[in-house]
Amino acid sequence: MKALISYLTTVLIISGCSSLENLKLNLEDRIFYDPKEIYIVQSGDSIWSIALKNNLDPQQIITSNNLSKPYVIFPNQELSLFKTSQNSIYEAPQQNITWNQPIKTSQKPTAEGQYWLIYKEDLGEKIYAVDRGKVVVAGPDIPGYGNLVMISHPDGFISLYAHCEKIYVSSGEMIESGMEIAQLGSSEASSPMLRFQLRKNGAPIKTSTITFR
Repeated sequence: MKALISYLTTVLIISGCSSLENLKLNLEDRIFYDPKEIYIVQSGDSIWSIALKNNLDPQQIITSNNLSKPYVIFPNQELSLFKTSQNSIYEAPQQNITWNQPIKTSQKPTAEGQYWLIYKEDLGEKIYAVDRGKVVVAGPDIPGYGNLVMISHPDGFISLYAHCEKIYVSSGEMIESGMEIAQLGSSEASSPMLRFQLRKNGAPIKTSTITFR
């Protein structure tokens, strides 16, 4: 790969091109992309639900398909999904990133697979934002998650709070860390619970790397 870029750079030097660094960056971006995938929009889909299913940042879908606000999509519409090696699983770097607990409890949550934490508490238990950010989903917008709150945090992090009962925040609202955002519920769940997940640039974070205060 480096040999290819080096060869093209040499050719451009000979031809007198002045934007070599930009060319190398563009080449690296394109070469490391996996082949384009086509997703067929299903009834009930949204940009956020498609992003969750494919471990993508919604902005990647919006940009790849030149979508404009309010980002309306239709059943049977074809969307291009460009995936890179980063769109798989995110393992937190070795640094002290700590989060507020989404539920104030002395009981430890149980892991569901590698990427979800399950809090089994009483119906109506208060749910709190793990960090400051902007609410991007607040309601039953994505099938399978019940009443869902999704918050976009600084540095590309996203937190998800699924199966809520009541929701106290609205999409687009800016919130502070530790703010009460919802009540624990059982919407689209067999019993009262909170399913919690953190993501980085669209990719789920392994629960074993998450540290709470």
